[in-house]
Amino acid sequence: MTQRIDRRTMLAYTAVGGGAMAGLFAAAGPATAQTPVPAGRMRRVVTGHNAEGKSYIVSDEMADMGNLWATKPDSPLGQAPASEPKKLTHSTGEHRLYVAALPPSRDPKPTRENRGGFHQTPGLAYCYILSGEIVFMTDTQETTVRAGDLVVERGTLHSWRNEGTAPVTMLIVVNNAT
Repeated sequence: MTQRIDRRTMLAYTAVGGGAMAGLFAAAGPATAQTPVPAGRMRRVVTGHNAEGKSYIVSDEMADMGNLWATKPDSPLGQAPASEPKKLTHSTGEHRLYVAALPPSRDPKPTRENRGGFHQTPGLAYCYILSGEIVFMTDTQETTVRAGDLVVERGTLHSWRNEGTAPVTMLIVVNNAT
């Protein structure tokens, strides 16, 4: 018998703790050498720095789920545009994985003009939207991302604005770099 695991069930298990996660994956069945790479495409939004050092959206495109992003030891932020200043040169080896719930934004809502909530990640962050939709802002642009989208935040100044009525949940992995 195969048990179907949806996003809501996964979130419930992550709130309980790691022991429950082991049970979840055991219920899903054993992994085998024949387990295929996920097929399909996913929206991927990638940030960077322009020639003036301002954060912007480098790309907003559909990417293959089997190869969403890659880095190298001497390029901890991954592939960068040729004109991008190289701000971070190596990974520290420190990583953090967590689930964040962002409540609806209060008035005044964060904007690029009032800079509410702007912060800079100390390296590379993968932000996978689990539920809801939220506005992602850089110094120069903003875009709405939804459940199932991935933001690859490459050490840039950014903020989030939840224009809805319910919290937006994200799974975030941060890889620190200097």
